[in-house]
Amino acid sequence: MRKIVLVETKSTYIHVYSHVPIPRVGSVLLGTILRDLGYEVKVYIEELGEVDFREFLDADLIGISTLTSTAPRSYKLAKIAREAGIPVVLGGTHPTFEPDECLDHADFLIRGEGEETLVELIHCIEEKGDFSKILGLSYWQDGRKIHNPPRPLKENLDVYPIPDFTLVEGNIKHSIVSVVTGRGCPFDCTFCSVPAFNGKGYRGLSINKVLKEIEFHMSRFDLSFLFFADDIFNYNKKRTKEILRGMIENKLTPKWGAQVRHEASRDPELLELMKKANCDRVFVGFESINPKTLELFHKKETVENIENAIKAFHSHGIKIHGMFVVGSDEDSVETIRETRRFVEKWDIDTIQFMILTPIPGSQDYIQFKTSGRKFLTNDWTLFDGHHVVHVPKGMTPYELQVETLTAMKDFYSLKAAFKRAIRGDFYEAGLRLTAHRLLKNWFKINDDYIQKLKTDLYNEVKELVGQEPVKKTGVIAIADITSSETIKRALETFFQELGVKVEDSIKGLGELVTERQEQLAQGKEKIVKIVYDYMESLKGKVDYVIMPIVEDLEEYPSKWITSIEEVAKAIKSTVNSLPHIIHIQADVKSKSLQQTLTQIGLIFTDDLNKIRRACSKALTPA
Repeated sequence: MRKIVLVETKSTYIHVYSHVPIPRVGSVLLGTILRDLGYEVKVYIEELGEVDFREFLDADLIGISTLTSTAPRSYKLAKIAREAGIPVVLGGTHPTFEPDECLDHADFLIRGEGEETLVELIHCIEEKGDFSKILGLSYWQDGRKIHNPPRPLKENLDVYPIPDFTLVEGNIKHSIVSVVTGRGCPFDCTFCSVPAFNGKGYRGLSINKVLKEIEFHMSRFDLSFLFFADDIFNYNKKRTKEILRGMIENKLTPKWGAQVRHEASRDPELLELMKKANCDRVFVGFESINPKTLELFHKKETVENIENAIKAFHSHGIKIHGMFVVGSDEDSVETIRETRRFVEKWDIDTIQFMILTPIPGSQDYIQFKTSGRKFLTNDWTLFDGHHVVHVPKGMTPYELQVETLTAMKDFYSLKAAFKRAIRGDFYEAGLRLTAHRLLKNWFKINDDYIQKLKTDLYNEVKELVGQEPVKKTGVIAIADITSSETIKRALETFFQELGVKVEDSIKGLGELVTERQEQLAQGKEKIVKIVYDYMESLKGKVDYVIMPIVEDLEEYPSKWITSIEEVAKAIKSTVNSLPHIIHIQADVKSKSLQQTLTQIGLIFTDDLNKIRRACSKALTPA
């Protein structure tokens, strides 16, 4: 082989951070290794510059690195290369966790960390060797997909060369460079795929190697920012301090930032060293200010930890990029709004509100797949943290989408930018202005998706009702089948808050069933007749009958409950002159009831805020 082209694909959609792309290291390191072995190498990072297809189609091998959200773009490039007769290797997190899918678009896959696997693969192709001996490789053999055993993680990372960013093609200024001083994460946040990809242990470069790498980049580029791309830069505090002391002693102190956990703020000596070494900002995954969500995410932190961290970083003149994940099953619309107020109160410098996205490799993804929960889409480009792709339990997907992006737009408003400028912080003001413009464009580009979520919400209402819900005002009755006063009280409160009249029937459905229990048991009476009689008693008086089903085996046999459900559906679909039945499974402890009430509320009003308040009052214990 003579020439190898490596591509790091980009997301289809713009986002608020598109104007400050921080290059990932993977493809650059692979390119450096291959260059040092004597190959002609071209590296393209699409976030930084477009692929030159003359060079692309002149390659002997194409390597494409892909995340889940960039997979469709990677498949498109792979198709172009393969149609030109060029073999394609896919690598990265998505091929690692979705190998069968990805191998449909490539000749080879590298699963997991790929430095050694790629070199062995190239040598094997050149020598017509045995692919089965290459750990971490997936490939085709006789029309079958073969997945070799995984490759153990490399403990000694010093054996790899310093990634040379001059290999990156295009009109690149190299003002921002990434340095990875260690790999792996010992924590187990449920939404993250890093532990599954890089391991739960932490493997670090030697201090000297880290310092040499910083010096290497500074000698070649006029750096405006150096980014430590470790998942947790402060995991080993002693090691982190040694790196910082080395930077200070050797005058290797460009403006820099790093991903850290809140624990970094608890060590005054570490904070002092960070400031002396010219730390500009920390990227902190606070994730949530909802204690239940923090527990659900396995974050091992508290809201007090977050507040103390903000105070400590700011007291040392270190800016904060606060990263939050919204949309867990414990979150509500108010959680998002409260988070927005929180970042304003604590004057966080920049923020990132990511919508919870169960991506392959994460615990959340596994939980979704095994529990049968459905995704809203199978379009991987939307799995970027900016689009809702699942149904949360505490709000509708439409609300989650709009509220999250509205909170971001509010934070990066013109008013907020002006306030920063008044304080003399023109750089941050510029960031907010640029982010404001990008968010406006995001809303325009994604308007169809937002409208689809809204349409889907109304389609769910239509499915629940069984017809087009045309009545925005009306009268309802509650068919109290069981003796559950809690359910009845909750429903009455909900409709009262919406201003919908609840009509009392002469006899409740539960009373009619109780009166005829003996006849039902003897087969002398049919449940359909009881339900029909009940509906006849309400004819002309109400528009809708809310029929909550609560299994209460002491009160009614489960087969009767099932029969009532079936009869309700039959009447709903065949007898237009009777009031329309809305049949729901009712459990005040379940978040699914809130979803159902939201759908019912949309029959009477389009005001989701009003519906949300009514739900809150109805489902809050007295």
